[in-house]
Amino acid sequence: MAKFTANPALEQELAALIAPHIHEIGREVERQAKVFAPPTKKWITVADDHVRPTHVAAHGQEVPDNLRFKINSMKWDRDHRGVGALTYMKAPRDESSRAVANIKNCRCHAQSIPDGISRNIRTLPPVITGSKVTVKVIATGEWVIPAEIGTLYPGNLEAKGAYYMARAAAAVAARR
Repeated sequence: MAKFTANPALEQELAALIAPHIHEIGREVERQAKVFAPPTKKWITVADDHVRPTHVAAHGQEVPDNLRFKINSMKWDRDHRGVGALTYMKAPRDESSRAVANIKNCRCHAQSIPDGISRNIRTLPPVITGSKVTVKVIATGEWVIPAEIGTLYPGNLEAKGAYYMARAAAAVAARR
């Protein structure tokens, strides 16, 4: 009977050989996540002397498209509408925010930024630990987690998740 003893480093050598292939799978997930990632939107005022202070403070605020802007509430809305210190709006003039004073005669608009989230998605190099190869696809930035899973705002205002990373991983897995 013949006896075979494998080289103890064989698993590590195999891991090193397949690492580039695992990295390419991660890059596929990255590319797909960039397709599924929501755009961001930026609050823009007309920048004249008639813009209310709450909107001046919001000028330039950028959030994922599936989330809401965070705007300082006006006193009338706090006193009569019970909106709290902050108003959460999908866009300027958003009536679902229940903020009458903050939307009346508003001339602001939301500028769409198509690569707002996708520009922050990338694949890290493979990491080989013994016989295991790991590749991470990450999205960085303040809003990537709420954009992925959604969030609930005060007053039961909901923002649904886009699930762009989960959908990307599932799409790539389904193709393989």
